[in-house]
Amino acid sequence: MIALYLILKVVVGAVASVLGFVRKELVLARAPMAPGFVPFIGHTITLFKAVGSYPCTWDLFAQWSTATAPKPVRVQIFTQHCVVIADPSTMKRVMSSNLKNYSKDLEFSYAPFLEILGTGLVTSGGDTWRKMRGHISKALRVEILDEIIAIATRAVDRLCVKLDAIKGTGESIDMENEFRLLTLQVIGEAILSLSPEESDELFPSLYLPIMDECNARSLSPWRTYLPTPEWFAHRKRVRQLDAAIIKIVRDRWDKKRSGQNVPDDILERVLDQELNEKRSEVERQLCYEIKTFLLAGHETSAAMLTWTMHELSNNGEATEKIRKESDKVFGRLKKDALPTRESLDTLDYSLAALKETLRLYSVVPVVNRVAEEDDDLGGVRIPKGTTVIMSLQGVHHREDLWPDPLVYKPERFTDPGFNENEGFKFLPFIQGPRNCLGQYLALLEARVVLCTLIRKYKWTKASAENGKKHTKAIPIAPANGMHFTVA
Repeated sequence: MIALYLILKVVVGAVASVLGFVRKELVLARAPMAPGFVPFIGHTITLFKAVGSYPCTWDLFAQWSTATAPKPVRVQIFTQHCVVIADPSTMKRVMSSNLKNYSKDLEFSYAPFLEILGTGLVTSGGDTWRKMRGHISKALRVEILDEIIAIATRAVDRLCVKLDAIKGTGESIDMENEFRLLTLQVIGEAILSLSPEESDELFPSLYLPIMDECNARSLSPWRTYLPTPEWFAHRKRVRQLDAAIIKIVRDRWDKKRSGQNVPDDILERVLDQELNEKRSEVERQLCYEIKTFLLAGHETSAAMLTWTMHELSNNGEATEKIRKESDKVFGRLKKDALPTRESLDTLDYSLAALKETLRLYSVVPVVNRVAEEDDDLGGVRIPKGTTVIMSLQGVHHREDLWPDPLVYKPERFTDPGFNENEGFKFLPFIQGPRNCLGQYLALLEARVVLCTLIRKYKWTKASAENGKKHTKAIPIAPANGMHFTVA
């Protein structure tokens, strides 16, 4: 009897899968098909060939979706039905006006990163998401933003010690690596009050290799299952990172319970709202939130700074504008004084340079959602269960939205008639209710770092490989570092 039940369950499941597949095929028939389709396996071979080559996967998604916009373009990966969109109005529907119909694509897109993200703010939904977003929103209020200025200043001053040692010698330095270390130090101190030495000991040896492996798995999914030496090493690193973070949370909890003084950082502010919850659940959830902060608050900031320095090394006029503008703020400071948020907010051109980098490079090139029920996007019926791939790179590179889209022009964002928040055409931090909570913090930190480095040094690129993009990593990073000499 049990055997018969199991057989029937398998048969019913198989029939349901086939019927679901056929229904999606019929409903999506009106959507234009992307080039390179092969019966039964879809675009799998086309996308596989793009891994590690140019144009890469994200470039293909951008090309395909902009060619058919405002209509979505249909893509199939084995039996997975997807549509790719690069139209502001359809982006708005998915991100905002019909947000409830589109859930995070955990099985298809986020799977390689779930060891990092878990049920953190990026991947969670429902009550967990609402609760933690509320807690973190409260933690990112004015006092923390003011503290970020001090933390970023100390971090860039430490970097300047390294730069002073090679200034004028002709020795090059990899600024991609330096920015990754710097932003980890900033986020480590802001969240956990870690010293630079503690951040350098914990994150480069554990977190960075974990992220590298997660990125590798996203485009080579078999790495998730093959028990290679790297597979075992990855599991060990994840356990070690989790243990280190949970120990920090546990120690902080004990100190608060016993009435000891604790640092006024982001962990303190979030933990303050969680002390009446079950301790083991809080420890696990905060471990995920801290790792989410590391991913969202470190990787994108480092990539933004890296590509901005690359573009400025090719654009003397823009560099000089930033130097003159930053002199008005930083040049007037007395020794050991810090700029204020108000003074940093006057750095319009410097901020524009950073935003133009985010547009041109789209360091997060795609964001995926899954349709919970049928919907209409761009005049095409989208069946339940379809993966919707939002090509942020596609929107950012549309010529009808951004004239000369592949040219670096910070002036776009200083034009008095331009409103970046209008029409869902500038999306580096997403728009709508699930937008990035740390976007102002990230741009505040980046202005401190960028303006300090431009004021103090003359930058010359030291490698012809500087502009070459990595074809697999997210956020989009250089393929072979970003090397400069300084004078």
